[in-house]
Amino acid sequence: ELPQPELLQQADPMIVQAMMYSKCVAVYLLQQDSTTRGWLNTNIKGPVYMVQRRGPPHFQLLVKNLCGTNDLLDNFHPAWQLDYQKNYVFYKVEDPSKLIR
Repeated sequence: ELPQPELLQQADPMIVQAMMYSKCVAVYLLQQDSTTRGWLNTNIKGPVYMVQRRGPPHFQLLVKNLCGTNDLLDNFHPAWQLDYQKNYVFYKVEDPSKLIR
């Protein structure tokens, strides 16, 4: 069942509704430019939502962290690069300074 908007508005007051969700995900970031290459655990774990907002950007990806207070909130953008494997989704946001998720 999708949550009430009030719960999600803690992360972003402009959220109108959750459009879809998955009950549990874990967020990792791909470190590529140091001697420690590989996937880094962010300790962000919890439900993921595709949310609609009142203003631009109109859609976001939100992971509500059940392990701490730092949620992951990314704005959907047509320049995203997406890939997937069984049980995994990888995406690179439009900002080249941000790590692949």
